[in-house]
Amino acid sequence: MKIAFWSNGGEKMCVTANMASIASMVSLRNAGRVKEILLENHFSRNKSLEDVLLQPMQQDFLRESGGYNVKYGLDYILKRIYCGDRDRELIKNSTVDLMLSNMCLLPSGMVFNKEVFNYDFSMVHGELFEILEEVSEYIFIDTESNQNLSTKQILFDADIVVVNLTQNPDNIRDFFENYTSIREKAIYIVGKYRPERKWTRKRISYEYNVPRNRIGIMPYTIELEYAIDAGRLQQYLCSNYMRATSRENEFFIRHCKKNAKLVENTAREIKKEMIRSIELQKIDDACKENR
Repeated sequence: MKIAFWSNGGEKMCVTANMASIASMVSLRNAGRVKEILLENHFSRNKSLEDVLLQPMQQDFLRESGGYNVKYGLDYILKRIYCGDRDRELIKNSTVDLMLSNMCLLPSGMVFNKEVFNYDFSMVHGELFEILEEVSEYIFIDTESNQNLSTKQILFDADIVVVNLTQNPDNIRDFFENYTSIREKAIYIVGKYRPERKWTRKRISYEYNVPRNRIGIMPYTIELEYAIDAGRLQQYLCSNYMRATSRENEFFIRHCKKNAKLVENTAREIKKEMIRSIELQKIDDACKENR
């Protein structure tokens, strides 16, 4: 199941942190029984998945351990697939195990040229996702906001697009007026949510005809911010999962759990529809053979 997290609002939309939080919460809800792989197609100057999920010491180790980001990483894998390598071990050997044991991070690698990366991705995206789905139940993709070649392909291939919004009316209006093609497979997360602001979850749902069961919120907490800066997001989630250490943390964890459930329920609906389509196709093929 390919789940792309994306926003129309640029780098300040907390897409990376939102995806890492929700993917980690999916893992906690399933007690580590469901395999997940996280990757990204952007090279943000602010926060990457490595920054959010790995502590500085772990990041330094990766960069120093035998040219890891040159020989492995997503950029390297794309080139190997382009050369005909389809071995799933290529993925297993290139991912980093995270604190939650069923989760792996596929680092971007040493990308020297974004245009070449986007071209390589567009050439082998089908094979890449096919291999990833062989080794993982959920593929979470932190997707760059601009409409470059790889972003367009990811949004097209994704089974679910998690659209990250703010409570800024211009941002909300821009999405619903200019990105109608995404809405069919979209669910929504309103980031850094403040209940007292004018554009609440309820109002967005009403004004733009979004079903209430397809939109969630991600509140802001200062402890979460500190955890993200230190690469300790998963430690923060684990320490607050059963019993939050403050009201602010409880509010965040409660809605993060709801968002994880929203993603899982949507994925379950899509899988049922896929199975139904396959069964109908089999019936149709059988009828044609008997004519």
